[in-house]
Amino acid sequence: MTYPVKFYTLYTKPSAESLLSVLQSLRRGHSNFSSLPLSSSTDQSTDTIWIDPAGVAGYLTSIIASSLQWLTDDDRELVWDQASLRISERSGRSAAPAINRAFMINNNLTIHLHEPSLTEDNLGLKTWTSSLLLSRQLMTLVKHVPSGTPRMLELGSGTGLVGLAAASIWQGLLSEVLLTDLPEIVPNLQHNIDHNASLFPEQRYDGDSSVKVHCRALNWADATDTPSEQYENFHLIVAADPIYSSDHPRLLTDTVHRWLAPSSSSRFIVELPLRSRYQRERADLRQKLEVFMEVIEEGEEVGYDDWEGADGQPIEVRCWWSVWKLRDVAEQSKPITSST
Repeated sequence: MTYPVKFYTLYTKPSAESLLSVLQSLRRGHSNFSSLPLSSSTDQSTDTIWIDPAGVAGYLTSIIASSLQWLTDDDRELVWDQASLRISERSGRSAAPAINRAFMINNNLTIHLHEPSLTEDNLGLKTWTSSLLLSRQLMTLVKHVPSGTPRMLELGSGTGLVGLAAASIWQGLLSEVLLTDLPEIVPNLQHNIDHNASLFPEQRYDGDSSVKVHCRALNWADATDTPSEQYENFHLIVAADPIYSSDHPRLLTDTVHRWLAPSSSSRFIVELPLRSRYQRERADLRQKLEVFMEVIEEGEEVGYDDWEGADGQPIEVRCWWSVWKLRDVAEQSKPITSST
């Protein structure tokens, strides 16, 4: 597959306008995880070349490495800047500046999220593939929402996609949705809740109150942050891509145990990417959950992340989702012990 745009060979000394036109045509958007390369074309000319997606990075690098001595100083800087931006767009979110993204969950729901530039280890500032996949699963998973308009807790909400999607899709079935993450993630989480406030009007057209959507910090390692009264527990907990450390299976399991209401109708829904790097942690999480819970439904699905492979195509991500219920409600008043 080749790009149907003119890639001017540098030895022909193309104008700044020509190079900028090429660079503009290579601009990558960030609206979703499924953007594919442009369709192919066979038209060729002597001053242009047609590059396979796998060769785009090399072409961009050649522009940056070139002296572009036939251009003016201002034009040269502009071309270099645009070529650098095109490379950063192909290097995933870690190399990109702050952006606003629109995620289409279904034909009737699009959620708009702000993602600040990624800094240090703040992975919660990016929207991950498993969050989009789980959000699109919610219509099917509605059968697992406990009756009686329960409260829902999302752990490791990140940019808030899953929680916001649940509050919208399951509106009328939930009374409250609480999105949580580490303190440094919460300000952007609140921003995204406010930005999508129109999805949750205070009074719906049918006269019923809308679901309450809010957020707060919740550190899984803080065992003192726990419900003081039983009514503060949640009958539904969700999490997407919560495992990227060897400590997380234990911390996540302990947090679920603290916050999930001891009821036969309570559910925990989780989706994880099947990254080979965290195979041991996934097995550990399952083992720890099985101490006091059991799977009632599970499956796998495929999505695409916003990194490109060597062939220029979005990288495929296979994910595992599962729905859990408490194994023996009578035993849930007893503390569980998580092996380290």
